[in-house]
Amino acid sequence: MDKGKGKEFIIDLNDENFDYQYDSIVKTESDEVAILVSNKIFNDLTLEYVWKMEFSLVKEAKEFYNLFAKVTGFSVRKDDVKRDKNQNIVSRKWVCLKEGYRHKVCLENENRKQEPKAVTRVGCETTFRIGFNKQMNKWVVKEFMADHNHPLVEQKNVQFLRSHRVIKNADKAQLNAMRGVGIGTSQIMDYMVQQSGGYNNVGFTKKDLYNHVDADRRVHLRDGDAEGALAYLCGKSEMDPSFYYKYNVDEDNHLANLFWADSTSKLDYSCFGDVLVFDTTYRTNAYNKPLVILVGINHHHQTIVFGCALLVDESVSTYTWVLETFLDAINNKKPLSVITDGDKAMRKAIRRIFPYSCHRLCAWHIQRNAFTNVHVKDFTNHFSKCMFMEDTVEEFECAWNDMLEMFNLHGHKWVTDIYAKRSRWAEAYLRGHFFAGMKSTQRCESMNAYLNRFLKTRLKLFEFVKHFDRALSRIRHNEAKAKFESHHSPTVLTTKLYALEKYAGTVFTRQSFLKFRDEMKNAELFFPVSTENHGGYRVHTLTKFRSPDKIWKVCYGNSDRSMKCTCMMFESVGFPCPHMIVVMKIEHLKEIPETCIMKRWSKLAKETVQVHHDNESQGDATNSIRYGALSSMCSRMSYFASQSEKAFKEARCEIQRLICQMEELCKNSVEESEQEDLKAIKHHVRDPIIVKTKGNPGNLKDKFKKPRHCGKCKKVGHTVRKCPEFVNTHNAFINIEDSIEDMVTMNHFTSGISGASFTYHNQ
Repeated sequence: MDKGKGKEFIIDLNDENFDYQYDSIVKTESDEVAILVSNKIFNDLTLEYVWKMEFSLVKEAKEFYNLFAKVTGFSVRKDDVKRDKNQNIVSRKWVCLKEGYRHKVCLENENRKQEPKAVTRVGCETTFRIGFNKQMNKWVVKEFMADHNHPLVEQKNVQFLRSHRVIKNADKAQLNAMRGVGIGTSQIMDYMVQQSGGYNNVGFTKKDLYNHVDADRRVHLRDGDAEGALAYLCGKSEMDPSFYYKYNVDEDNHLANLFWADSTSKLDYSCFGDVLVFDTTYRTNAYNKPLVILVGINHHHQTIVFGCALLVDESVSTYTWVLETFLDAINNKKPLSVITDGDKAMRKAIRRIFPYSCHRLCAWHIQRNAFTNVHVKDFTNHFSKCMFMEDTVEEFECAWNDMLEMFNLHGHKWVTDIYAKRSRWAEAYLRGHFFAGMKSTQRCESMNAYLNRFLKTRLKLFEFVKHFDRALSRIRHNEAKAKFESHHSPTVLTTKLYALEKYAGTVFTRQSFLKFRDEMKNAELFFPVSTENHGGYRVHTLTKFRSPDKIWKVCYGNSDRSMKCTCMMFESVGFPCPHMIVVMKIEHLKEIPETCIMKRWSKLAKETVQVHHDNESQGDATNSIRYGALSSMCSRMSYFASQSEKAFKEARCEIQRLICQMEELCKNSVEESEQEDLKAIKHHVRDPIIVKTKGNPGNLKDKFKKPRHCGKCKKVGHTVRKCPEFVNTHNAFINIEDSIEDMVTMNHFTSGISGASFTYHNQ
């Protein structure tokens, strides 16, 4: 240090008018206060001036010494603290990170399983200590030693010193916002590096970021994972009066089953709950708890979620609890039809809770089982034809018997068992029951695949419910987009039935209209054969082009223009069949009769129900949404302020002023939030245990690993790297390598050739 300077040195931590050159600024930022000091100031700092320094707070002294260490090239840590009888701090000491020595026990340990950590303490005596002066009511310097017994770090490497690696509050908020949308920690680090202009400016390392994420998770889990998830759901119920959640515990008070549904899900069920599809998916959380999603289809032909549950097992009693809880949430409105994958426990629970609902087995699962259990060529194709044939029960029975004769499967066990369940999978038996065009649990499977983008096996429960809400919000955004397109983007009319097609476009949603128009095009294949008058109604008999043996009859009411067809497509799907459309042409109808329009497919399907805006409207009060709104505004300001030097300096001064102002407001809000946390409801539920499921067991290779054999001696119990025979040979080889390297080194120093280099590669 230069001790010849005679002018007084003063550092004002809150000086906003002091302007610094950008190239010479050394920037450090604690959690709340930003300090900007130039290199030149610290180079002119003398030992005498340090002894004369006074601080109002311990925090100011710490920031000064840490900034001094950063400019000089070393790291600091806390050492000694002294308190009075009232436990008030009267003395605080900081030392160089390399102060002291590692304990001998750590250095002399011969039974190491891992390589020892690098030596970080070399007995450096650099010290900075302050004490409280009661007369001055200030903190004054009591001890200051600036000499080091080790090389100092260059400025480009200061970024790796521990005391100069700090994740600022702003970075933490940005980290939380990005992790909230599923961005990985590694990608967040790359973004922050790019945003700050390089690794040397970001202020921390990737490991620091990962450590903060782990620490933040532990904070959320301080009351337990289950407690955190239930607190989140409880908070949603406070913002959404119609939000419903219910759970139960086992005998040890561990969380067993958990069900929840928000107001939008309950609204969707009141409009589209005529068909219920549910299935179980796995590997979505850290406890392997099966996830049951109860879904349906809306008027835009999109999958909608009615509710979901995390289960303790897949027993009949558990599924019964889920369905009973689901009924309680939706005011005991039972669905007309239910589709599942054929699980026995599900089937028993459905029979118990929904005894009058038509239960259909997933067609895809039955086809797969047919291919798996019957190894006969072309059987699956003929079986599928029988399953999907839209004929009478008698015609199905005839086709089934013909198939058995063809493949000689009269005594086959699987064929006999599946035939006994034909009323739950054969289209001939299910005609007339409304399934909204669904024949499988494909929508559940698609929903599971969609959720896999958001839900991972490592997720704790409190993270799981948040990510599930994020996935749900995207689904509802897509529904809002489909609604907008249906109301404001009319489709192009392509058929000759202009009036009928135009009316359908005004009544149905876009996707429903496209379905109806397909039936209009199919109607070209049908033509009337005869018409019979029966007083108040007429019966039209139709046949199909190139299928003269098949006939369909449509009964048309003269007064109310009602229609009923023998194909029962309207009762099963909800759209007028091609036969009805032919009759509309015969009767010269310009509009679709009201009796042929199912409201659930129309644009008005949800209009008569009062829509409760989800917690997104209430969510304006949450920190994450406030942070996002401010970040968006500051992003625009940063763009314009960066276009000129004058704008940059003015924006920087205003930001510094606002930071000080917002800091005071933040202190008060933190105290209020801490008091609210103390008032939060505690459920006193322990974390769930890891569940053993019936689903995908994962990688069986990990469970049944073969013992490893040595590649050298072929014995079990060790690998080639630890083989006694190989180790002896390897050590001899290393000795030869060392000898060769010594010879190469001697040749290098005796050759006298400038710039020559030698590289030795292990063969």
